[in-house]
Amino acid sequence: MNPIENFNLDDLPEELKGDIVPEIDPEKLFDEKEYATLIIGNESGSKKDILNADLITVLISEKTSREEKDEALVLLKTNHATDMLLKAIAKTKNVKQKATIIAACWETGLDFSKDYLTFIELICSSDFNVSFEAFTVITEMESNMDKDTLMKAIAILKPHCGKNNLAKELSDMITTNINAS
Repeated sequence: MNPIENFNLDDLPEELKGDIVPEIDPEKLFDEKEYATLIIGNESGSKKDILNADLITVLISEKTSREEKDEALVLLKTNHATDMLLKAIAKTKNVKQKATIIAACWETGLDFSKDYLTFIELICSSDFNVSFEAFTVITEMESNMDKDTLMKAIAILKPHCGKNNLAKELSDMITTNINAS
């Protein structure tokens, strides 16, 4: 059963009817190119969490200007939105949007060193853009990882080295780093 067939604008409460409603084409709501729905937190989130979720939405919107995206990145950094960015990455299924959110991690300059292995796993993605952005997050980290974490990273990367050049390159870099210590 198609929910669009049963949708009727007249069934909406009066307070929802207004200038916005006529612009929404219900058939387009199911088209990823027209609308993106990303539920990151929940309604009981703090005002800061809600703002951070809104800022992430600004980043992934194709209708947002570069200036608006730059401002969103600055505000995400100011709000120390590492947890919200990680939640958004985990929940986002659309690989283009996921890559954009991962890029925001290095573009904000926030410290994701405690999430090093999360980004190692993202490098193993079959999508090049997701892998590339995660690789960039790792290479931009200023913290030195302990040997145990680096060994875990190599173990995660190893199975992907044959088909993922970025996984191979990072695995080689980590091995060189371990051997130099």
